[in-house]
Order: sequence, then C-alpha cells, then structure tokens
Amino acid sequence: MSGGALPEGEWAVTAVLVRDDTPVLTSVHVPLTAMLIDASVVRVSVPATMRLIRVAGGRMDAFREFSDVRSGLLPGALPVSEADDTVTDTEGRPWSPAGSDFLACTPGVHTQAVNIASARA
Repeated sequence: MSGGALPEGEWAVTAVLVRDDTPVLTSVHVPLTAMLIDASVVRVSVPATMRLIRVAGGRMDAFREFSDVRSGLLPGALPVSEADDTVTDTEGRPWSPAGSDFLACTPGVHTQAVNIASARA
C-alpha cells in the first residue's frame, strides 16, 4: 500500500494490553483483501501474531523468531500461553520482551524445537 490510505471501509488493528511485561489481552484484525484489490503480485509479511494464532489453534506445531521485531510477538504470546502451549526463547528459558529470540510451540515438540533452534542461533 506504500503508505497510502486503505480502501473505504477497510481497516487493520493488532493490539495487546501488557501488564508488568506480560501480555494479558490480545485483539487482532488483519484484512488482507485491502492489499489485494489493485495488485497483481503481492509479497505480504504479516505480524507474527497470525502465525502464533495458528500455533495456539493447533494448526502449526512451532514458530520461532530471531529478530528484535516484537510488534507481533506480544499479542501472539497470550493466545499461545492460554492454549497451554509453550513460549520460551530458543534456549528454552522463559521468554521476555527484552530477549533477542522467541519460540512458541506445542508441548509435545518443545524439547526438539529448542534443540533445533538453539543449534542454529
């Protein structure tokens, strides 16, 4: 969209309420149709929140992020935790917004995911 306005009636929001560096409430709305209206080729990089919702919903086993971009991690960490999945850093330590990496996965694959992710860090 190159900084232009969204088409009339379209909007997007990712919001998280954080208390003591812990996400406590998340709300997400990302309509991709707004980006596809006049495009023939689109490369979309949505916030990590959408992928984390897939982990929380059981449609994806693991997700890892090696960057300082936290805009999608805070809102996504809450639904993953509420689904009794695991949120850590790639070494298996509890994740903090101050950390440099992020790993969310189902409990059944957490140990293996930590082994793989920490070997590549």
